[in-house]
Amino acid sequence: MARTEFPFTVINQTVNRVTRPILRSPAHKLLSRRLLLLTVTGRRSGRRFTIPVSYLEQDGRLLIQPSAPERKVWWRNLRGDGAPVRVRLRGHDRTGHAVARGDERAGVRVEVTLSD
Repeated sequence: MARTEFPFTVINQTVNRVTRPILRSPAHKLLSRRLLLLTVTGRRSGRRFTIPVSYLEQDGRLLIQPSAPERKVWWRNLRGDGAPVRVRLRGHDRTGHAVARGDERAGVRVEVTLSD
């Protein structure tokens, strides 16, 4: 890990470790108006990543704009035709299809269309 990445990475991982259990618990209402848990599967590794992300609902879709996309890799698994995802939205598990558009310089926007 590069020296300049160290504070960001440590803070991000710590916040995620605290936030994930809250969003899975009955106390999710404290955070779930603005945050959801997104589970993405790596295209090459097959590894699942579950991360808290902020979202907006618009026209029946969930819109996610990763902050500092150049420092994060999960959204890259959703480029092109996208991929299936799972979300924990306001205390309920849902499935859907997510597509990431944009890049590190212009910004990234992930659109999730829920299946159920």
